[in-house]
Parts: sequence; C-alpha cells; structure tokens
Amino acid sequence: MNSPDSWILASSWLDRLIEAVRSPSYNLKVIYLGVTSLGLAAGVCGCFLLFRKRSLLSDTIGHSTLPGVCIAFLLYARWGSGGKSFIALMIGALITGWLSVRAVQWIKNNSKIKEDAALAIPLTVLYGLGVVLLSVVQDSNLNLQGSSGLEYYLFGMVASMIQAEAIMLAVVSLGALTVISLFFKELNCLSFDEDFVASQGLPHRWLDEVLMLTCLTVTIAGLQTVGLLMIMAAFIIPPATARLWTDSMPWTLAIAGFVGATGALIGAIASAVIFRLPAGAAIILASALLFGFSMLFGSRKGWVVRQLKVARLEKRLSENQLLRDLFDRLEAQQKVRLLAGLDFSSDLARVSLPVHDILKDRDWSQRKERSVARSLSRQNLLKFKRGDFVRLTTQGLERAIEVARTHRLTELYLIEHADVAPARVHQYVEKIEEITGPEIASDIHQLFSNELEQALIPAEPHRGGDTS
Repeated sequence: MNSPDSWILASSWLDRLIEAVRSPSYNLKVIYLGVTSLGLAAGVCGCFLLFRKRSLLSDTIGHSTLPGVCIAFLLYARWGSGGKSFIALMIGALITGWLSVRAVQWIKNNSKIKEDAALAIPLTVLYGLGVVLLSVVQDSNLNLQGSSGLEYYLFGMVASMIQAEAIMLAVVSLGALTVISLFFKELNCLSFDEDFVASQGLPHRWLDEVLMLTCLTVTIAGLQTVGLLMIMAAFIIPPATARLWTDSMPWTLAIAGFVGATGALIGAIASAVIFRLPAGAAIILASALLFGFSMLFGSRKGWVVRQLKVARLEKRLSENQLLRDLFDRLEAQQKVRLLAGLDFSSDLARVSLPVHDILKDRDWSQRKERSVARSLSRQNLLKFKRGDFVRLTTQGLERAIEVARTHRLTELYLIEHADVAPARVHQYVEKIEEITGPEIASDIHQLFSNELEQALIPAEPHRGGDTS
C-alpha cells in the first residue's frame, strides 16, 4: 500500500471514529448499552472468582454452554417455530452451564482430584459434546432453518445485537450488581476465609451457590457479545487490572467494573471503525491494553511504581550506610558514644572526613559515592570540603547518630533474642535494613530504653564493646 492510500485509509478510520463517538447510530447505541453492561457485571463478578481462586470456572462455564445451545436449537427447531430463539438458546446454555458447575463441585468433593483438574474435565467433555452437536446441527442433510449463524456463539456476534438483547444484558448486569451489593459483606468474607463464614453460622454453601449462579447468569448473557471462547477474559482481565491499582475490596470492585465497561466500549467502537474486526476479540484486546497500561503504571503494583519504590529504598539505604560509616569514623576519632548530652553545635560537627577512604570496604563505584554524597548535600546533611573530604552538618550528625543507634540496637536484638552470632550480626543487619522501617525501629528503641537510659548510642555489638 502506497503512501496516498495509507492517508486515505487513516482519514476514513478517523471519520468513522468521530462519527462512532460523537453521533453513533441507533444500532451502535444499542450495542454500546449491551457491551458496557456486560463488561461492568463481568468485571465485578470476576473479582470474587479471582479471590476464590476460581477464575477458570468462567472458562469451564463458557465452553460447557455449547452443547446447551445446540440442544436448545434442535428442540426449538423440532417443537418450536424454527429458527434461532435467543431466549431458548440462553435457557439451554444456562442448564448445561449449571451442570458444569455442579460437576466441578461433585468431582472436587467426591475424589482426590485437585480443583484445576476438576475444572478441566467438565470443560473438555462438554465442549467436545458441543462440537459434535454443532456438526449435527450444521449437517446440510437435516436442512435446519437458521443453523448457519449458530457458530457465532463461539466467537461472539455483537453486530447482530437488537434492543431486546441489550436491555436483557442491562437487566442482568443490574441484577448481578444488586445481588453483590446486598450480600457484599458475606461474599467478601467468603472470598477470603470460608471457614470463618461457616464459624459465624452463616450459610456459606448457600452464599457460594448464589455467587456461582450470579456468575453463571452473566456468563450466559455474554455469550453473544464475546463468545464462549473468550468469555473467560471478560471475568479475569478487569479484576487482575484492578489489583494493580488497589488492595481495597470496594475499590477493586469499582475499578474492575470500570475497566470491564471501558474495555467493552472501546472494543465496540473499534469494531465499528475498522471493518471486519470482530467485536468480541476487539473487546478483549482493549481490556488487555488497559491491563498492560496498569502493569506498567498501576499505583499499587505497577512495574514503574515498583521500580521507583526500589530506587527510593536503595537510595535511602545507601544514604544511611554513608551516614553510619561517617559516624563510625567520627566515633573512633572523637568518642561520640560517651557524650550522652552532646552539643551538636560543637566542633564534632565540623570534622572533615575522607569519603573515598571510609567507603573503600563497600565496593562502591566513585560515581555512586559522589551521587550519594550529593544527595545528602542537597538535604543539608553534609557539606563538601577540599578533595573528597566532607563534613556532617548539625542536622546530618543528628541523623547519623539516629541511623547508627538503630543499626546497633538491631544488632543487639538479634544477638540477645534471635541467637545470631556476634561475628555475623553486622552483615545480617545490613541485609535486613530494607525492612527495618520506622515502626520496627521504634519498637526496638523502646525494648532497650531501660538498659541504655544513660547512653546516646551503644557500642557496636559485633566488635565486643559494652553499652555504657
């Protein structure tokens, strides 16, 4: 394709995009209502499946609906008015979907088979039966009216959605959200600790049945939108995306519903703009893009956020290590440990110390040494002198003493309460400093407050000094 043709195609897509967003046709409005309702309900329901470690149950239900759809079509063709009845097909799908849920529970409760295998057995058996029945339905010798479009339930067929189907999806979505709202506290507890729910006298099995029936209903309703092969993604991707932004259950439900509805809307718009783009696949891909963005920038567990947290932690640890090393040298020269009533405006805060010589045992590069020293200088904790010499400011000396004191008290704690050998305790504390936050440090200070009442800071335990 040459450049002019590319510009024409891009311009055509842009025109259709503007039309689909600003002034959609009646059919598009119907589709938008249906898919966003489904995305919202599937995202919220999927959170409970995710926390109950049953995310693949939606896949089992989706695949097991195929024989129900085919059997319902055959029965309706034989005793009904012929053709495809959406209600009849959904009833058939609901029955076989419910049978698959019961089969999974029966296999898990009456055998030693693990839950993943219990999910796979009904999925493969019922889907295989569905494929066989689908080939029977489409047999040209039977000449069944309306059988040509039945395979769309495999992949979804949003374009054929009518107003009644969109309203049905909206009603199902509203019903699912209502059930979850009414039993939110119980379902929340059930998702994390079923034994606790049972110990409180609550009907935990009945609650589990309610949750499974709600998820089953949403799954069946979504067959025509994304198809039974991709319905699982509508239940898994939004909750997984929400977990990257928050640890709160209410916020997880809200974000998952938003991601599900937004992904469905974006996918429907993309399908309207790009010819021959299946809406079901477009919806899943749009949700996957939102998941990918969250994987990078999620405020709770996004990769970028985690890297920034690691970088900040490493920076803080390096700063503390430099301050502690400067204090150790200052202590050796000035006996700071013995000065419980230290006057920080004294000459102790004006002693110049060689950074490179002090850090020679840390195997830091000169670039890292300068970077850490400059960071402390920007915080007004030290000042550069001639050459590679620095001196701590009054504020820097206070911070250095606090860092050294916490480090040594942690060493004392590990020696006295965890039986760590004094010869190894220093290296051990260096490794766990990243988890020794302010709360832990405060507890350790309180533990030794009586023993070290007269001392500003103890001697280094791994060197065999006392704490006087």
